Amino acid sequence: MSKLKKVKNEIKCATQQIIVSRTNTDGDIVYCNPTFLEVNGFKSSEVIHKAHSIVRHPDMPKSIFKVIWSIIKQGLPIQAVIKNKTNDGYYYWTLITIKPQKDRDNKIISYVAYGKQAPDVVIKKIEPLYKTMKEIEEEVNIDTAIEYLESYLKEKNMTYAQYIKHLNKNRKFRCFCDFIKHVILR
Repeated sequence: MSKLKKVKNEIKCATQQIIVSRTNTDGDIVYCNPTFLEVNGFKSSEVIHKAHSIVRHPDMPKSIFKVIWSIIKQGLPIQAVIKNKTNDGYYYWTLITIKPQKDRDNKIISYVAYGKQAPDVVIKKIEPLYKTMKEIEEEVNIDTAIEYLESYLKEKNMTYAQYIKHLNKNRKFRCFCDFIKHVILR
C-alpha cells in the first residue's frame, strides 16, 4: 500500500519514505530505489541512463543547480531543498542530501542523493526565494540570479548550506544522518 498522499497537484511522502538516486558524474541516473520510482511515477527502464533533470520542476531556478554542482564537483556534500515534478504531472518538495562518491584515488565517480519530504515550514521560506531567482533568470540571466542569492544570504550572514540547516534547525531530524541514527539506535 502506498504511503504517498496526493493533495491537489502535490505529493506528500510519509516521513519514513526516503528517495534515493545515484548518478554518474554527468548527472545520468545509474540507480534509484523503489521509493524514487513510486513517487516519480516511473518504471526503472524509463529513468536509468537518463539525465536526473527528468524530474526537474520548471519552477526550480537553474541557478540553484549551478550552485549545487559547483559544490559537489569539489567533492563536498550539500543539503538542498528541491521541487521536483513527477511523470504524471504532480510535484513534490524534497529535502535532499547529495554526496560525491570517490574511488581509491579520491576521484569522484558518482553522486548519491538521499531525499525525504521537505517540511512545510521550510517550503514556505524557500519557495519565495526560488520564485524571485527564477524571475531574475528569465529577465536577466543565471549569473545574476546567483548574485541575488549571494546577496540574500550575505544579509543573513550565511552560506546556502548554512541557510538550509537554519531552516531545518527546529526539526526532529535535521538530516538523513539524524534519521538513520534514530532508526538504528531506538
